[in-house]
Amino acid sequence: MLSFVQLNIERNKHLQRFIPLLQREKPDVVCLQEVIESYIPEIEKGIGMKVVRFAPMTIWSDNDVNTGIKMGVAIFSRLEAKDIVVDYYVVNGKKPGEMTFFERGPHQQETIQKVLLSAVFEKDGKEYRIGTTHFTWTPDGEASDTQREDVQAFLKALSKYPEIVFSGDLNAPRGKEIFETIAKEYHDNIPKDLVTSIDQELHRVKGIMLMVDSLFSTPGYEVSNVRTTFGVSDHCAIAADIKNIYQK
Repeated sequence: MLSFVQLNIERNKHLQRFIPLLQREKPDVVCLQEVIESYIPEIEKGIGMKVVRFAPMTIWSDNDVNTGIKMGVAIFSRLEAKDIVVDYYVVNGKKPGEMTFFERGPHQQETIQKVLLSAVFEKDGKEYRIGTTHFTWTPDGEASDTQREDVQAFLKALSKYPEIVFSGDLNAPRGKEIFETIAKEYHDNIPKDLVTSIDQELHRVKGIMLMVDSLFSTPGYEVSNVRTTFGVSDHCAIAADIKNIYQK
């Protein structure tokens, strides 16, 4: 059994909120989104885990953190990782990993590359491929043509792995087109009674009731004890236990 936590940490805003959670949970693997590269050493020290890989998506240029530093997704673990794959499935006309400065507004998505970061971890003689992504944003939670194109590229990236557990901030609500497109291919492990993953106190926009954070799996994994924790970022943390049932 492998223990796991997923969270969008909202850059550097909530270090003192989510680090204590990870200290208590002591998961084997942690997937984080909106990670600022320069804060990785502080996160590693706080949670007592090493970063497996950081995959940048854009160069952050807002005023609340230092300008010109890379932001992306990262996996941390107390286990040794192998077969680490950084798969940029949307590159916006650039080379994979070739970052441009983040811009708000109508061209926002053109400044963010999309990546599926995954790695294989071994525990108790069984292997676990764990992946994470931060998917394409829309302003109202409704599907866009860009999302429709990007989700096909995302599914193509996922199809390389016969068995995988993946998580992330999808920016696409459960019950709507993009989330359900993914859910047709992979099992949705988020409790059905959870109506939102947006923290009603910490998110900059109040009253958003959308389940946009994800934990999907293939049939070879059994995901159990899925639970959420609010008050740690502008999104909730999702914790779970994962069992490999395809290996004898």
